[in-house]
Amino acid sequence: MNILDKLLILMFQQNAESIFFIEGNEPFMKYKDGKLQNLVDEKLDKEQIEELIKIFLSDKDRIELKKWGYWLGNYTTPNNLTFKGISFYQKGKLSIIFYPAIVESYSIQDLDLPPIFVEALNKNKGLIIISGPRKSGKTTIFNSSIEYILNNRSITLATVEDFIEKEFTNSKGIVYQFLVGKDYSNLKEVLNIIRRVKPDVVAIQEIVNYDYLSLALDLALSGLLVICTLNADGIISAFEKIGGMAGDQKENVFRYLSMVLEILISGNLFQTTENILKYVYDFYFNDIEFIKNIAKGDITEVYLKMVERREKGFRVQEYTLKALIKKGLIKEEEAILKAARPNELKKVLAAPF
Repeated sequence: MNILDKLLILMFQQNAESIFFIEGNEPFMKYKDGKLQNLVDEKLDKEQIEELIKIFLSDKDRIELKKWGYWLGNYTTPNNLTFKGISFYQKGKLSIIFYPAIVESYSIQDLDLPPIFVEALNKNKGLIIISGPRKSGKTTIFNSSIEYILNNRSITLATVEDFIEKEFTNSKGIVYQFLVGKDYSNLKEVLNIIRRVKPDVVAIQEIVNYDYLSLALDLALSGLLVICTLNADGIISAFEKIGGMAGDQKENVFRYLSMVLEILISGNLFQTTENILKYVYDFYFNDIEFIKNIAKGDITEVYLKMVERREKGFRVQEYTLKALIKKGLIKEEEAILKAARPNELKKVLAAPF
């Protein structure tokens, strides 16, 4: 048994949340209460990280890692424990993170999402973005959205994924799951096969760079319903990340976004004092009053309008968190720690209304 398998099994036995291998640092495990534990006192150098990478990556995957700067996938130990792995370059240094690959299934009704979100899943076109940091619940909502569509609509759906986290089998429609980097070497090949398959809905596992963003916009503009996830904490952060990916195409990207964006939801999971997981989120949906602001990339104005129009169904995290704190369901310290905009939350908490 190799050293990686031994460490992953140890992580599982100790019920740790994740394990980190970072060039120039001691390897350590992180626990659910936030505590860290070094595995050894010796710092890892580049050669040691590369030796670990050789255990779970093929020669082709290692080339892709150097080319794109990241790798996402699954790794299974000899005793059939499955982990998600992320390998990436951070400031030129190699890093690896593993955590248990537990895929929870929820129906879309169980997630307490706004009715307009479910309505969007029944539309024939548009772009739905599900955002949030790691372990925020975005993958759960993404998978539940796909299952809802497949169970309720006689359509053809295609997924674009770096690794298959969940197989979608029970369905009224037809589903194709395309793996980038495995079945197809790049997104151009995926786009060509999608055009041949002619799906009604495309689900993109995660927008990680401009190529994925461009694919999502192109497909939505062509008249398809597109669902995707984005790693960002909060509405403002999600829009800013999109703008950062777009680079010198930012003006065009926001103009196209204003034409196709149906919904952007961005949230986080909170453990209540009643030991219940509560999904607290920002929620934006297509509204004619916002189109000009989105087209200009004026994100601050979008956020301010969302605050003003909460009675119409727009939602920002801060007011939901304040209500939960008042009910004693969430501790104020945890809310401030995990809020997308802690300074805004403090202002809302300090307000008399």
